[in-house]
Amino acid sequence: MKISQDTALGTLFVAIGVAALLMALQYPMGTANRMGPGYFPLIVSALLSLIGAAIILRGRLGDAKLIEAIRWKPLAMVSAALVAFGLLIEGLGLPLAVFVLILGAALASDRFGWSGKATLGAAVFAGVCGLVFVRFLGLPIPMAGAWLKALGGF
Repeated sequence: MKISQDTALGTLFVAIGVAALLMALQYPMGTANRMGPGYFPLIVSALLSLIGAAIILRGRLGDAKLIEAIRWKPLAMVSAALVAFGLLIEGLGLPLAVFVLILGAALASDRFGWSGKATLGAAVFAGVCGLVFVRFLGLPIPMAGAWLKALGGF
């Protein structure tokens, strides 16, 4: 049996949405004026489930593209980049871990080629992530990790 890309994506969205909805129900909802910790996740997960259902419907009614053979190399490389990010964030800090994540995920593409422009773009994006998440939002993530601090000067 062949499955369309829309059906697979919609099913994934619905599954994640329902799982998040069930988790959100564990928290107090509050009211629209005084939202509790479960209010916003409930709304977002319900919307994700509805979007997933709409994508499934579009896949069933329309002329959706069928899933071809799974491309294992990109799947493995993007997964490895995510794992590397998780392992490196404490040691290198957020900007360098994001930089490694971007370049690692980019390597999964057949069209990616090393260039100064791509490297500079990844560096700028990593720096912006550091500023937004650490400086502006105040998340407790190091800008310079323990490994860099051990080298001195950070």
